[in-house]
Amino acid sequence: MSNTKFRSVLSLFLALILALTLFIAFIPVQANAVTQSEIDDLKEQQSSLKEQQKDIQSTINSLKGQQDKLIELKTALDQKNAVTLQQIQVLEEQIALHEDLIAQKAKEVDETQKLADEQLVKLKKRIRSMEENGRYSYIEVLFGANSIGEFLGLIDDVGDIMKSDRELEDSYKSTVTDLKAAKAEYEQAQLEMKEQKAELTKLSAQLESDIAEATALISSLQSDISSNSALLSQLNAQDEALRNEISAKSKELAEEARREQEKNNGGNSGGQVIGTGSLMWPSYCTTISSRKYGYYPHPVTGQYKLHGGIDICASNGTAILAADSGTVVKSVDGWNGGWGNYVMINHGNGLQTLYAHMSSRAVSTGQQVSRGQTIGYVGSTGMSTGPHLHFEVWLNGSRTDPLNYFAAGTYTVR
Repeated sequence: MSNTKFRSVLSLFLALILALTLFIAFIPVQANAVTQSEIDDLKEQQSSLKEQQKDIQSTINSLKGQQDKLIELKTALDQKNAVTLQQIQVLEEQIALHEDLIAQKAKEVDETQKLADEQLVKLKKRIRSMEENGRYSYIEVLFGANSIGEFLGLIDDVGDIMKSDRELEDSYKSTVTDLKAAKAEYEQAQLEMKEQKAELTKLSAQLESDIAEATALISSLQSDISSNSALLSQLNAQDEALRNEISAKSKELAEEARREQEKNNGGNSGGQVIGTGSLMWPSYCTTISSRKYGYYPHPVTGQYKLHGGIDICASNGTAILAADSGTVVKSVDGWNGGWGNYVMINHGNGLQTLYAHMSSRAVSTGQQVSRGQTIGYVGSTGMSTGPHLHFEVWLNGSRTDPLNYFAAGTYTVR
């Protein structure tokens, strides 16, 4: 390459370097993105949020306090209604027993009255026969007697027979009167029992109305709690975002200060049970309500939502049976989101069953249970307006229709 051409290339290269240096020199230096004033403003916002969080949490605590009292009231009403239903059941059994006793006494009255009527007919026939044939009979007796004394004795014997017949008739009549009196006493006792049953049935209806009202109030409070909890979650999220922003800006401000200091210093820096997989019916009662698995208006809240199981129409205190062998993973008392006292069993292979609204539980968490074992008793705890068993089947963590596990002929729909 000639010297002339080399000098030309070098001159062009130096010119480019100079131009680039001038361009960099004129690029404006970015101002600090963060100031202490901005951080102070964010802290004021955070302080305001904390006050709102405090107020919302106070509201939630108050609502939960009211809800807890209502849950206690509903639990007491459930227990009282359970006792009332048991009293009604006992009265129904006594009424049925008295029905049998009345029928028995009526039969005895009829039979005894029949004997009394037959005895009266016999007595009338004997008297009529003696009246019609007495003249000849007396002559026969007279001729048959060896003496007047013997004749009079025979006449007395005839009188004694007639007296015995009358006494027997009177005895039958007295027995009929006594039997009728006993039957009347049974009927009166039965009437009083029916009146008591009517009063208890009225009381149970009022209790069920109170339970429904308490359940609706609990649900309403739960809705308010959920709304406030959602608002609190939003405030918590905003508070978290503000904390993160304050932290980031504080770090950025500290970094700016560090860079400024470096600049000033010249740039120097210093055993589980597995079930069979085939479920048995969890109750002696095989009737279910029309509210099967699917979407329905809730009987308490009216909200259209998924009913995640089936309601078995068992009476209060009926035994609840494990649908298959497994391990109890939940056995708890309380409101529990509306389930009340409930038990959940893991049968292995992703299959679980849940039994809700129990009056009481017979197993505990971690316990291994056998297929058909009693695990609790039917009640009306939680969001329930009457005794029944709410039964759910979960497969791989999701609810599924329990009726898919049972043949159609094994249950009936009310």
